[in-house]
Amino acid sequence: MPEFFRRTKMKKTGILLGFVPLIVFGVLAGSSVESVVIALVATLIVAVITGFSDLRKGRILSWATIILFSSLLLVVGVLGLTWIIPVMGMLIYAALAAVTFGSILAKIPFTLEYAREMVDRKLWENPVFIRVNVLMTGVWGAIFVINFILSYLPFAFPYDVGWITSPLTYLVLIAGIIFTIWYPGYMQKKHSSASGQHGTGEIGS
Repeated sequence: MPEFFRRTKMKKTGILLGFVPLIVFGVLAGSSVESVVIALVATLIVAVITGFSDLRKGRILSWATIILFSSLLLVVGVLGLTWIIPVMGMLIYAALAAVTFGSILAKIPFTLEYAREMVDRKLWENPVFIRVNVLMTGVWGAIFVINFILSYLPFAFPYDVGWITSPLTYLVLIAGIIFTIWYPGYMQKKHSSASGQHGTGEIGS
């Protein structure tokens, strides 16, 4: 079994906490200006509380969340540009998708920041370790793109489809969370089996 799978599992809790603010906003935000402002304030408070440690460490997801929702609060609550409210869902998911894929292009997929805490520094550049994190980050990028499309659909059709697209965004997020919990364990079993067949426990064997 590869050493980094044997010694630890992905630090799932930290990653999953990073998505709590997004869920909080989705639950609290309504169609009125007041509800959106309240949702943005609550989201920022939750983001600071759940991501305080990650913010201190400069992690991409936590800082992207703070900057994104602070900007939206400034635009809506301070500048009064309320026309942005109907497209806010699209803006949020577009921004998160851009940050996610940008982190891959920059060769620092955001899940890698959590995973590196759990392994020896000598494994940080291991090809298998990096591929696992690129894939996990890519899956979250795809999730954000899907939710962007779901947020856009109500504008693309003349009749109201929000009653189905809104719940679907939550189902997509839940699917991402399930994947994040399941995938490291799957890789652990896969490489454990491969190590047994080849008689070696070296990474990348």
